[in-house]
Amino acid sequence: MYSEKHIKEKGEELAEIAVENKLGSKQLTTIYRLVKTRPIPFVQAFIQRQIGRGIDGFSAVGPWLLGLLNECWDNPSVFERVLMYGIMLYDYYEKLPLLQHLEKIEPVVRQITERYGFKDVEVSTERGYLDLVVRLANFRGNPRVLSSMIYESIRRNVPEAANVRFRVWIESNQRR
Repeated sequence: MYSEKHIKEKGEELAEIAVENKLGSKQLTTIYRLVKTRPIPFVQAFIQRQIGRGIDGFSAVGPWLLGLLNECWDNPSVFERVLMYGIMLYDYYEKLPLLQHLEKIEPVVRQITERYGFKDVEVSTERGYLDLVVRLANFRGNPRVLSSMIYESIRRNVPEAANVRFRVWIESNQRR
């Protein structure tokens, strides 16, 4: 009935919607665990309860999940696999706004940090924040000043990244 490709596409859609609406990956993982251990009516009631309680993100993601659950009512393994893909791809879609523009961001960062032994730039997520981690070989100054300079330069020179909320962190091998 459902091909694995279709199931993965639904999982991608779920990850996108969850990230967009700030539904945490732990919430998706909780639902996934429930699908593996509880009957489908219980899972449906749990999702409805989360929507009713006003849990962040559930107002948009909950109805989508309920619609998918109704589609897969007779085949809960499909619903389980969609959740599995959604959880797997959550981090990717969370980092995607900066990853898409990393090739434009890196030269801007390199230009500012070359004299400090620029190594690389990495995108990470920490407690719901999108972080741009800049690694330098020999930086001894105030990291806050440099990170602010990099942040402002990215906002000015990479218009695509101007609408993305992120922080800049400096990592250096040098000790003060």
